[in-house]
Amino acid sequence: MKQLLTYWSLDWTSVVLLLLIVVFVAVKKRCDKRVAVAAFLLLVISLFSPLHVLSADYLFSAHMTVHVILLLCVGPLLVRLSPTVKPLSHLFGFIKCHPMAGWLTGIGMMWFWHLPVVFNSAMSTMDSRGFDLIALVEELSLIVAGMLFSAPIIHKSERYRIDPLSGVVYLFTACIGCSVLGLLITFAPTGTYHHFLSIPDQYGLNRLISHDCGITESMDQQAAGLIMWVPCCLIYVTGSMYLLVHWFKQKDDVIAYSKEL
Repeated sequence: MKQLLTYWSLDWTSVVLLLLIVVFVAVKKRCDKRVAVAAFLLLVISLFSPLHVLSADYLFSAHMTVHVILLLCVGPLLVRLSPTVKPLSHLFGFIKCHPMAGWLTGIGMMWFWHLPVVFNSAMSTMDSRGFDLIALVEELSLIVAGMLFSAPIIHKSERYRIDPLSGVVYLFTACIGCSVLGLLITFAPTGTYHHFLSIPDQYGLNRLISHDCGITESMDQQAAGLIMWVPCCLIYVTGSMYLLVHWFKQKDDVIAYSKEL
């Protein structure tokens, strides 16, 4: 397994995506450095690390992990770093007034890229070492969807956030949406997703994965479904609990203020 840690990749698709994100963040002159560093590290892990190699060339479960990171981690972090420009302000304002649009974008994008016909077609045309437009569109769309989905919940400005109780419903129903997708992937017939060791063995890892680690196609697909199901729901439930605590705190503050009057 130590051998795997040496496989870092550098391809034009990942470089272009990283540059687009850097330009987006650079528009805002002042930003939270800790948030920026976290977003940058997650992008590096997703786009250049051994996880990316496994995601692009070998394991459906690794591919799913990258998707979860981009949608539910990088996207929300970029919302916190987003510059104050009119197009974005109008977009976030629209999402706040129509939260279902943000919900459908986030959940719908994850469902779309994991429809077997879409997934298999996209993977069959991807070039993991050169510039691949489909890969760029896929990764960028997940990040943007993550931004639009999370903006009504975590935007720094309260005028772009929905009320806490609505946020709880928003996240809880998102958990159900991801759980259903995760369950369908987990219990789908083996071979429904044609990614397991299906690309030419450019890094010589087929034997390591299949023989040394004992990972089978069935195990890989089930792991991908569980990754979609468990970590995603954990994030949604954690967010819901935070919103509930925030709501109770606001309610207590109002009651205390009324008693003072």
